Amino acid sequence: MVDLPGDVEDPGRIFETTPVGGGAAEKGGLTVPTQQFSTFMKQGTPMETAGKSSMISPFGLMQGQPPLAQAPTMDTLLAQINNVQSTMGDINSQLNTPNLKLKSSTKYLVKSKLSDANDNLRTFNSKIGGGLPEEPDISEFKGPLGRFFAYLTDGQNQMEAAKKQLQDLKDKGSNISPGDFLLIQVKLNKAQQLLEFTSVLLSNAVSDIKQMMQIQL
Repeated sequence: MVDLPGDVEDPGRIFETTPVGGGAAEKGGLTVPTQQFSTFMKQGTPMETAGKSSMISPFGLMQGQPPLAQAPTMDTLLAQINNVQSTMGDINSQLNTPNLKLKSSTKYLVKSKLSDANDNLRTFNSKIGGGLPEEPDISEFKGPLGRFFAYLTDGQNQMEAAKKQLQDLKDKGSNISPGDFLLIQVKLNKAQQLLEFTSVLLSNAVSDIKQMMQIQL
């Protein structure tokens, strides 16, 4: 027999404690939980369950979810052609900078990039059926940078022919096969990258000239 403290009046009210949980039962006049504590923890709190968002599965993406990217269209190609023409216009302005002198290495790079860009533009134009404008006569362009102006003129002619052909195809509702569409996109992207690289080269050369002129002044 265990001796109880003197302040305990009714030993019968002492009972075994059950684990804390979500359920409850009457025992000895008191309400005590009956659900296991581990089970209660697994359920999570209302704040936790309310804050979780449902994850989108790959199957959900295929069933009514918005597409991640849109396929290129005639309009996107026309917009890209405008960007290419704008870059060629910048290059033309840079080449017309007074007293512009390019290093031999820079001249080689500019010639190589412009030539490769024009090859890509011609392939692009032929694939959409825009025809191939005649290459301009280099002898018409004077000065050490005449060849560069010839490349730019040829590129602009290619883009004008391409714009006309794409607009005609769009107006007629004609479509380009997916394979050809991918190819012409690659060719146009490549030409644009080459032209942008050329523009950066010339921009650095023009910046050097302006700095030299400020020093002389």
